[in-house]
Amino acid sequence: MKLWIISLLFISLLMISTCTTESPLAPDTELIVIRGYLYANEPVNDIQITHTLPLGSEATTAPPINDAQVYLIKNENRYALIPSAGDSGYYHYEGTDLTVEADDEFKIEVVYNDQQVTATTVVPQAPENVTISSTTLKFPDFDTMWELRQQGISMDSIRKSMTLTVSWDNDPEALYYVVVENIDANPVEVEQQQFGRGGGPRLFISAPMARGDYIVNAMMMTHLGKHQVKVYHVNQEYADLYQSRNQDSRDLNEPLTNVVNGLGVFSAFNSRSVYFQFLE
Repeated sequence: MKLWIISLLFISLLMISTCTTESPLAPDTELIVIRGYLYANEPVNDIQITHTLPLGSEATTAPPINDAQVYLIKNENRYALIPSAGDSGYYHYEGTDLTVEADDEFKIEVVYNDQQVTATTVVPQAPENVTISSTTLKFPDFDTMWELRQQGISMDSIRKSMTLTVSWDNDPEALYYVVVENIDANPVEVEQQQFGRGGGPRLFISAPMARGDYIVNAMMMTHLGKHQVKVYHVNQEYADLYQSRNQDSRDLNEPLTNVVNGLGVFSAFNSRSVYFQFLE
C-alpha cells in the first residue's frame, strides 16, 4: 500500500537533505535514497530507490533508479527484488517464500554504480486489543436530528450517535496511524446533494498519533457499505522521521536516516483490523 502521509514526509526529508550546506551528507555527487516499507503479512512491493533531488530543484519527486541490484536479507537468506512496472524506481519480490512477520529482522542492500547502501529494521508487534465501539454507523437523518434537538436532546448526544470509536492498548513510546477504507464489493456513493461528501475517496488515512483511540465520524464517510479499519503500529525509524518534521532547518545539519552510505528510511509496520457497516 502506497501511503500519501509517508510519501509526503519522505519528500520533506529529501528536500532537507539536499538543501542544507553544512551537512556532510549534502553530496557533491548523487546519493542513493531508499524509501522502503515492509508490512507484516503483506507482499513486499513498497520499496523505492531514487537519487537525491538536485540543489535548487523545484521537483516534488526524486529521479528514480530502475536498474539497481536490490536484496532483502532475512535469517541470512537473500531475496532478490525486481523492478516494478513503469519508470517509478519501485521494486518488489515476486516469489511466495518470503514472509514478513512480527519480530523479523530485515536488512536491505542496494548496489548501484559501485555504491552499496544498506539499512536494517525489525517488524514491530501488532497493536494489542483493537476493538470497535459499534459494528454499524448510520447515515445521519437530518430531519430526525432536528426533531431530537427540538425535544431538548443535546447536540453532544446527537454528535456521539454519529460516531464510533476504535481503541487499542497504547504504548506511550509508540506511534500509530489508522486507515479507514470502504471494501464493499458494490459500494454505493453517498449523494453529494444530501450529505456534501459525494465523489470523495473511499479511503482515509490519519496522521500518526501517540494515543490509543480514533474516532470515525459519519460526516467523513463517502460511501455506504462495509469498511475496514486498520490500526498500524509504526516502527521507530518512521516515528523518528515523523517527529522530526517540526525541526528548525537551521538546526538540522544531518537528515534523520537509518540508511548507511545513503539517505532515506527503511522501516516496517504491523496492523490489526476491525470492521463496520455504514448504513442508511
